[in-house]
This record gives sequence, C-alpha cells and structure tokens, in this order.
Amino acid sequence: MAKSLLLFLLASTAFAQHEFTVYELLGPETHKFAIIYDVMSSTEGAAFYLNPIRKGSKASDERVIDLATGKELKFEIMNGESLKVYFSAPIPKQGVARFRIYKTYEDAASYSSQGDRIVFDRPLGVRRNVVVLPAGYELIGSSVPSIVSMQPDGRVRISMLNDRDDQLPVKITGRKLP
Repeated sequence: MAKSLLLFLLASTAFAQHEFTVYELLGPETHKFAIIYDVMSSTEGAAFYLNPIRKGSKASDERVIDLATGKELKFEIMNGESLKVYFSAPIPKQGVARFRIYKTYEDAASYSSQGDRIVFDRPLGVRRNVVVLPAGYELIGSSVPSIVSMQPDGRVRISMLNDRDDQLPVKITGRKLP
C-alpha cells in the first residue's frame, strides 16, 4: 500500500478505544450468534470506522446506531471483509464517537453443537465480553475466569475480561437442560 494512502487511512479512520461485545448464541443448529458491539473512539478528524468481518464468518443483519443521538449511521460492507461505518461528522478535537454495531454471524467453526452440548470456541480481542447461552442451556465449562449470572429471561450470561494485549482464547460449553 502506498505510504500516502496508509497515512490517509490512519488519519481518517477511528480506532476503538473502549469496547464491549455481547455474543448472543442462537439455536445451535443454525451455528449463528447475534453480536452487539459498543465502540467509543476519539481519533480527531476520523470520518469513519472499519470493523473487520472475521474470516470464516458469514455476516448478516447489520445495523449501526449513533449512541449519542439514537439515529442510524450509514455503513457499507467492503469486499465482504469489513463493515465501514460513516460518522455523521468527523470527530472534533477532544470529541468522541460512540456507536453500536448490530450484526449476526454464521460460523460453524466458532459455534457448534455436539449431542446435547453446545460449544462457543472463539478468540476474543475486545476487552469486555459477554456470551449469552440459548434458552434451555446451562453452563458446564469456561476456559477463562468469568462471572456467571442469569438474564431476566432466564438465559445464562457469562461475562469475561480480556486483560491481555492480544486475543483471549475463549471456549464456553453448555448443556441442554432436561
């Protein structure tokens, strides 16, 4: 990539600084999970944000909301590899952009079922993460320290913190309740 193009991308792209992701596991036969990804960025002058689509994942149902206004933000899928979110205005000096990305991934390598068990096995690079099991499943294993609680609808919620500078290898195992 030409040096001038790289400098332009660095100057105009927001980089995530405060992130939170929820992975809501859907029916195991679908290999799908809904993602809610909260991002805050303060890169002065940034006009857009690039969110990569994981290799091997098929993305659908994308939607982006500006958390300050509640309005939908314009976005486009670039070559099937990333979601490009356009801010309503470039980030001002000492300003921030806070937005939420909704999407659904289908990825049998990351989310599968084995008999009465489900497995969510995926490295997570975001600092704060939550995995919500489908209704009717209990948690029987987690590869990382987690806080386990119940959602108001009775689904199991597993919260974890990535305190590393790289991706945290997460493997969550659930079992269908009798």
